[in-house]
Amino acid sequence: MPPAPFTFSPAEKQRFCNFLKELKVPDGFSSNISYCVNTKEGKISGLKSHDCHVILEHLLPLEIRGLLTPLVREALIELSRYFTLLCAKVLKVSELKQLETQIPITLCKLEKVFPPSFFDVMMHLPIHLANEAMIGGPVQFRWMYPIEQYMYKLKSYVRNRAHPEASIVEGYLADECMTLCSRYMHNIETRFNRQERNYENANGSDEAFDIFSHSGRGLGAPTVISVPRREMDQAHDYILKNCDEVQPFLQEYSETHPIDDSGITEEEWSENFRKWFKDEVALLYENNKSKEIENLLSLSRGPTEYVTSFSGYVVNGYRFRTQNLDKNLRTQNSGVVVLGNTGDGDENMDYYGVVTEILEIQYLGGNRIVLFRQLKTDEPFILASQARQDFYATANINKGWVIASKTQPRNLLDDDSDVDEQSEAYQQSEFDRPTYVASSSTSASSEICRSRASIDPIIVEDISIKSGEQQAPVKRRREE
Repeated sequence: MPPAPFTFSPAEKQRFCNFLKELKVPDGFSSNISYCVNTKEGKISGLKSHDCHVILEHLLPLEIRGLLTPLVREALIELSRYFTLLCAKVLKVSELKQLETQIPITLCKLEKVFPPSFFDVMMHLPIHLANEAMIGGPVQFRWMYPIEQYMYKLKSYVRNRAHPEASIVEGYLADECMTLCSRYMHNIETRFNRQERNYENANGSDEAFDIFSHSGRGLGAPTVISVPRREMDQAHDYILKNCDEVQPFLQEYSETHPIDDSGITEEEWSENFRKWFKDEVALLYENNKSKEIENLLSLSRGPTEYVTSFSGYVVNGYRFRTQNLDKNLRTQNSGVVVLGNTGDGDENMDYYGVVTEILEIQYLGGNRIVLFRQLKTDEPFILASQARQDFYATANINKGWVIASKTQPRNLLDDDSDVDEQSEAYQQSEFDRPTYVASSSTSASSEICRSRASIDPIIVEDISIKSGEQQAPVKRRREE
C-alpha cells in the first residue's frame, strides 16, 4: 500500500525532530521544547498549551521547509499563517475579512490530502474564528487559558482531599489577607511592587540629547576594556550620523564638501568632518554656553579611550546577550535586527546580525551611549535603542543557511500617542507581520498526488480464513 502524501519518511521524521531538538529561541519565547523531543523514536510529547501555539503559529512553517509534498506544505503553511494573524495583539478589520474569505480555500486543500476522519468539529471551527474576532476583538481577552491557570491555582490550595471545597476557601482567604497586607508594605518588595524581569533603568537627564537619554540596563559584571583607535572612530562616526542634533552640521558639510567630488575615501571624509565639526562647535560654545551647546561640545570632542563592556543588556523590552555567552545556554538572545536606510530614497531594509560585544561609550560630562557590535563591515556598531531581537533556525533545505525570524516583547504595549485616530491599527504579533495569501486553485481537474513515490510502500498481509476451517461457536451460559 503506497504511503499517504502527508507521511514522513524515516529520514524526514529524523530531520523534523532534530530541528526542534537543536532549536534555540529567545528568553521567554517558549519553554525548552527540546526536552519534549525524542529523536530516537521520532516522537514529541509533553508539550504545554503555549508551546503548541508556538509550534503551530511560528515554528511549523520553518520545520516543514524541504519536507513533504508541495501541496501539503502549502496547506499547512496557510493554516499556520491564519492562526498567526488571528492570535495577534492588534487586529485589522480588513485583514480579518480576508482571513474569513480565504480559510475555506485552505480547508479545501487540507481535505484533498488528509483522510475524512481527520476533519472533526475542531477542524471546522476555523471557519468561524475570524468572524468572532471581528465581533469580540483580540483573542487574548477571550480564550480559556487564563481561566485554566486560575483553576490550577485553586486546585493547588487543596491540602485535605476529603474536604477540597473547604481547603480552597481557606487558601483563597489566606491569599486575600496577604494581598491586603502587602498593599500597605511600601518598603518591602512584594509581587505587586517588584520590578519586571526585563526592567530598564532610565539613563541621562531631561536636558540631555535623546541619544544620551536612553533607557536600558546592563547585565553581568561590567568590564573596562580598551578599544583600538580605528574602531573607536567607527563608533563615534555612527553616533554622529544617528544624532538628530548633528544632522544640520552633517548636511552643511556634505553640501560644501561632497564626497564624490573630493576624490577621497569615505573614511578620510569622516575624519575631516569630525575635525570640522569640533571646530564649529568650539566657536559656538564661545558665544553661547547653553545646555544644548554643551551637549554638542561633548559629542564633538569624542569619546574617552576606555569603554565599559557588558555580557548582556536589557533594552526595548528585550534581553540581549553576547554570542559567546549564548553558546553554553539553551536560549538564543544574541540575534539582532535593525531597520536601516538603503540610500535609495525612502526605501528601508532590515539588517540582521549577531551581538558579539556590548560597549558603553562615555563622553565628557558623564554622557554615555550603549552600542552593539553586530556586523563585520565598515559600520559594525548600532545603537542599543535601535536593536530589535530575532533568532536564527537552521534551514532544512540548504546546509549552512539559517532562517531569521523576528520576535516582539511579550509585555510591551504600543504607545498610542503617535497613532492617527483616523487610521486603522496595523497587525502585530510575536513575530513579524506575515501576509496571508491563499491560492484559489480548487478546481477538480487539478491533478493531486495521493501517494509519495519517494517512500517505499507498506506491505499489508491479507489474513483470510482457510477453506474448510470454521470458527467454533461461542457458548454462553444463560443466567438463571
